[in-house]
Amino acid sequence: MKIRGMLAVVLLAVVVVYFVYFVKSGNDKGVLQTEIEQYAKAKVTLTQANMASVAREIISYAAGGEGLPEDLKQVQRSRPSLGMGLLDGWGRAVRYERVSDSAFRLRSAGPDGVFDTADDIVKDF
Repeated sequence: MKIRGMLAVVLLAVVVVYFVYFVKSGNDKGVLQTEIEQYAKAKVTLTQANMASVAREIISYAAGGEGLPEDLKQVQRSRPSLGMGLLDGWGRAVRYERVSDSAFRLRSAGPDGVFDTADDIVKDF
């Protein structure tokens, strides 16, 4: 009987610790929710860094006298180092749009994976 009572107390303590640590932390957000939000922000930051890297390669390509490419395949052929920079933080392809002879746009579909929605990450260069 004493073992069952002790086991019940230990289980209750574990539940209380779990509740305090994961559910009620600081600013009414649980630690787990805070971690998920930080992970999502990290993916956005990674996407922005990849897009900046791709933009540098495109600008370098254009400065070589060839002008802005029609698509990213032209840049890839001359700059194989571009590689993984063409992916966003979610592992999906970044869309290149040539806006004019001197401007272009890079677009990630964002967290939902669908282009042309409110959560897209868009950079104009």
